[in-house]
Amino acid sequence: MNCNKVLESVRKILNFSIKRNGHDKILEKVNLISAGNGQCVAEMVVEKQHTNGYGTLHGGFTAAAVDVLSSMAVLTHPRVVEDIDSAPNSGVSVNINVSYLNSAKIGDKIVINSETVKLGRNLAFLKVTLFRKDDNVIVAQGSHTKFVG
Repeated sequence: MNCNKVLESVRKILNFSIKRNGHDKILEKVNLISAGNGQCVAEMVVEKQHTNGYGTLHGGFTAAAVDVLSSMAVLTHPRVVEDIDSAPNSGVSVNINVSYLNSAKIGDKIVINSETVKLGRNLAFLKVTLFRKDDNVIVAQGSHTKFVG
């Protein structure tokens, strides 16, 4: 499947998830840039709705981004991608870990790189890095393990 088709499919899945008006709605300002081969790249500008009481990127938003965008990445893995348009299932979270390394403030452009480290028969191991686009400083790193069996 070509990369433009994969990106279009992943955008549809993410938009559907956002439009359900559940928790994923907080990701409505995230723009998917590329998707394919078990990876997903997104960008966003930090706005007030993404921040905590200190005016910096909220840890809960960051954790949600790790969860959802790594799930999008696994859907683009070569073993999964052929079924992406027929009710895709990215699995169920088993563990999510986020390390918060630096802050991002309102107006900062953030790049979110998600990748499938390993896709086994039952488990997917995923990695996410959020960094400030202007200075390449890592804001957070996350790992996500999903049951996919």
